[in-house]
Amino acid sequence: MAVLTACLAVGACTQAGGDALGRGDRLLTQDRTQEAIAEYRLAERQNGSDPTILARLAHAYALQGDGETALQVYDRLLKADSAYRYQAATDLTTAARDASERGNDDEMARLLRPIVTSSLSLVPPDLRRKLADHDFDRGDYEAALPLLLSLPEDPGADSRVLYETARSFEELGGCGEALGYFRRYLDAGPSEGSAEANSARWHYGNCLYTVAAQQRRSGRAVAALASLDSLVSVGVPRTLQDRAQYMRGEVLLEQGRPQDALEAFEAVLRLDPARTGPTARQAEERIRQIRYGGD
Repeated sequence: MAVLTACLAVGACTQAGGDALGRGDRLLTQDRTQEAIAEYRLAERQNGSDPTILARLAHAYALQGDGETALQVYDRLLKADSAYRYQAATDLTTAARDASERGNDDEMARLLRPIVTSSLSLVPPDLRRKLADHDFDRGDYEAALPLLLSLPEDPGADSRVLYETARSFEELGGCGEALGYFRRYLDAGPSEGSAEANSARWHYGNCLYTVAAQQRRSGRAVAALASLDSLVSVGVPRTLQDRAQYMRGEVLLEQGRPQDALEAFEAVLRLDPARTGPTARQAEERIRQIRYGGD
């Protein structure tokens, strides 16, 4: 970008493109952007897609406010010479910010995507945040998660960052990683009864059950019980409460604590007083085994 600026300041550079390139440089310094673009396109037709020509053409389109065409030219330029990525980042992030302010988040995302691919650090945090929102809302959790994780740690940050990070981890199969973000979100005191807060509690409980099952399979009984106790305390998802109590009972039996297990199995029956569900029937069988013995 510094080289391009210096060339424009003196009116031309003695590089590929000859007179057309020089005329374009002089016109651009006079804010005659459309005429400069015509000269740069002529220079390209005469001399081919030299990076020094493409750099000027892309920059001119960006100055004109045509971010989409600038993006197309920068795509060609960066494939030829990645050294121009800083100039591309400057122009495309400016265009992306303008698109966002106009309410066109799809255009913003298209403009930022090549910069994100090149280096997240070249995208300002506020635009990373907006792009993460865009990707999350579209259900593209794989694209949203790196953006969310790249945001600066800020204790006073919007708690929705925590929510989106937790949900993205969960959707990508990382409930273990999601739990900490869900806890931080809920500890921040979201609006009671809001759709987002209710969703966070539900998904937190769902992840607690998933993690508890994993912990039990790996022989981490104490950790599994802690996860199940947290799930029971959260109270949702309601459809998992009887299964959580049943798993608690099974873990407690494995620990040689039949009386504690009996209380957990009885809790299953309280959750299904009609005893019509399969978990209730399994709990009844366990209760009989504890009380009367037998397999």
